[in-house]
Amino acid sequence: MRAKKVTMGIKSVREGLKDFSDTFKALQQGKHVKPQPEGIYFTDFEAFRKVMTPQRFALLKMIREKHPDSISGLAEMSARNIKNVSDDVKALVNLGLVEISQSGKNKAPHLRYEKITVELAI
Repeated sequence: MRAKKVTMGIKSVREGLKDFSDTFKALQQGKHVKPQPEGIYFTDFEAFRKVMTPQRFALLKMIREKHPDSISGLAEMSARNIKNVSDDVKALVNLGLVEISQSGKNKAPHLRYEKITVELAI
């Protein structure tokens, strides 16, 4: 079942380790720890920018609107080279934003979330 939304943002390694440490300490003390919402975090804005390119955002939108039944179908819809689209879809799968279902030889991309919220602290 698809989750409704995911948050993407910038979180330093120090912040991520502190969150983990706080949670671990609370669990060791037998405290109840509230599950945190799903999130995808990058160490800095440059890392975010390299991964979330305009082409990948366009593919996410195309998958949402057109529901392609294959990677090659998505490449045709986007008027892009299939290898480049395939590489971008793999990157989106690795991020956890897209999942693939296989039907015969076709690998169809599907969104895992209905909404992506991007948080940028100044």
